[in-house]
Amino acid sequence: MADTDINMGERESPTASAKEYGLPDEEIVAEIPIYLTHRIAKNLHLLQYPQRNSHARPGELNPSVARLKPIHGQIEMDIQLDVTSPMYNKERGRDLGVGLSDNGRILDIQTLVSVNIPKSSNYMAGAFRDGALHLTPIEKITQLRPSLKYLDRVAEKELAASKLDNDDDDDEDSKKEIKAQTIQVTVRSAQAEEALRQQQNSISYLQQKLEEEPWSKLSYYDVGSEESSLVSSKLVARHTDDLVCRTSPDEFLTAIIGSIEPDVL
Repeated sequence: MADTDINMGERESPTASAKEYGLPDEEIVAEIPIYLTHRIAKNLHLLQYPQRNSHARPGELNPSVARLKPIHGQIEMDIQLDVTSPMYNKERGRDLGVGLSDNGRILDIQTLVSVNIPKSSNYMAGAFRDGALHLTPIEKITQLRPSLKYLDRVAEKELAASKLDNDDDDDEDSKKEIKAQTIQVTVRSAQAEEALRQQQNSISYLQQKLEEEPWSKLSYYDVGSEESSLVSSKLVARHTDDLVCRTSPDEFLTAIIGSIEPDVL
């Protein structure tokens, strides 16, 4: 998409009543110009943290490591845990640390992994500058949720240790009389078998390709940093070309958020 900025309205004294816009008959005190820009639209993602404190302030996330698989768009962040907190169970932390390494490390990080969220509507990021609203379309919505891969590693190591301990018992059991076992047989049609095989192959193939893609280091800059301020400045339109509107306000809103009835009291 071309790097264009569009002026969607002129800042001026209101010329129409609220009733003409289908709103309650109250006085309109100002009309705000809106600018639509695509300067960073293709790289603008919305990251959500559904399991973190909703009152968390900017700067509290501060990941120690961030990484990205650019082809599949997967993101991971390692967040340091406060192991000195009286609420941290160090004994349990040592048990779970086996899932991180074999050198006695305690569980001192929480890894957040991205999950893509299908867009049910069109979202935009807004920046209000000098009495004008600047809008940039959001390309992708991603939720970052805790990864529990370390639990899988702990389970694998416990299973391997248990299997080693039971090897002798298994040898003895194999010499005993073989008992009758019940076998359940499931009959599927050829079409169902083929569909299941294709589905399994497709899922395993996609998972394999995801695992094979190497991680790339991702730099993280929080609010207030020079890098963050530079990117934020690109949310503001550079040009203010007038937009010739060929749709009504209702048609324009329907195109953005879908066909819904306004909740007007």
